[in-house]
Amino acid sequence: YSFLATRSEISISMSKEGRKTGKKLLATGSIRTVEKDDSVSRKNPVLYWFPGSFNSGKATLAMQLSSRSKDCTLKKILHMKDNYTPEYARLNPDTMAVPTLEIDDKVCTDSYDLCLYLMEHYPGSGDQALKKEDNKEEALLDWINLCSSWDEYMYTYGHQSQSQADMANSIRLFHLRKNLDTVLSDHPNDMNFLVDCYVTKIAGVTVMKRAMEEGTQKDNKMKENKLLLDQLLAKGNELLKKNGGKSFLFGEELTTGDVFFLPIFRIFALATPNMFEQVYTKYPKLKTYWEKAKKNIDVKQGLLDCVLPHRMIFTMFSHHVPFLLLSYKLGFMSAQPELPEEIEKRITELTKVKWDEVCAGE
Repeated sequence: YSFLATRSEISISMSKEGRKTGKKLLATGSIRTVEKDDSVSRKNPVLYWFPGSFNSGKATLAMQLSSRSKDCTLKKILHMKDNYTPEYARLNPDTMAVPTLEIDDKVCTDSYDLCLYLMEHYPGSGDQALKKEDNKEEALLDWINLCSSWDEYMYTYGHQSQSQADMANSIRLFHLRKNLDTVLSDHPNDMNFLVDCYVTKIAGVTVMKRAMEEGTQKDNKMKENKLLLDQLLAKGNELLKKNGGKSFLFGEELTTGDVFFLPIFRIFALATPNMFEQVYTKYPKLKTYWEKAKKNIDVKQGLLDCVLPHRMIFTMFSHHVPFLLLSYKLGFMSAQPELPEEIEKRITELTKVKWDEVCAGE
């Protein structure tokens, strides 16, 4: 099976004016301003993340390259469970996911906004150098937007078996419903706000689960995903050809452009290693690019070291992941908490709306 599109497929795709890609499966966040206080999180940045998460990889690499890397606190959040507590929902009501960044008087709940905020306010040396060059910044933003249009979730979970994808999303739904049930029982002052957050997230994860079901819908989305990934790789190869033999996409130093591209290679390494041969055959410049990146100290510290086997094993055991998976397999999560009929109706209605959005353009 070829993960890359053929040249004829690319030509067809590129020739379609205003190609509709539908809605990405993962929720998108924002940047919001919060009231300043004297807590440590306001004096120093706090980044909530989890190793192996694609969007967390962008965030940790962006932070590593930024001028705030030395005073940032990294907090691991198990993104099938810990991010669904009421406390985390209050912090990140937009996506209830990782990454989330507290910095200055802002909370960034989307990796795209997070990376651009760091690039604008705390640029690393590569981004600083890029800003001094004519027309480079516009090209950088065009590249970032292209990268952001690719749906990593569809790629990663689409290449898993349906049982694996079902397990991850079923665990998510169990903990979401359990926390929502707790909120309804405890009646906190912000109960209505939290209920809205949970209803939205449960509907979103239900759609994610449905999108992984085998059939025509998944096949069409995977084909679309493959086409866009191939365009990304082709454009990356083209940028490397044009940069005069320099190591990275926009120069000799890493920039935010690389922040949005390199986590894709980490996905290949972790999930589909046979992808490398296909990519290097079709786009040879990318082989040298990845080999140089793997040796770069910032890439190691900001993207790769956290997914080394011994570190991943430690992370999984310290966050009780084996126990979580065993509980699911033994059926301890099969009994979903009963929610009020009115809440179930809201979830059902919103799920339909979100599913129609995902299928738009098919």
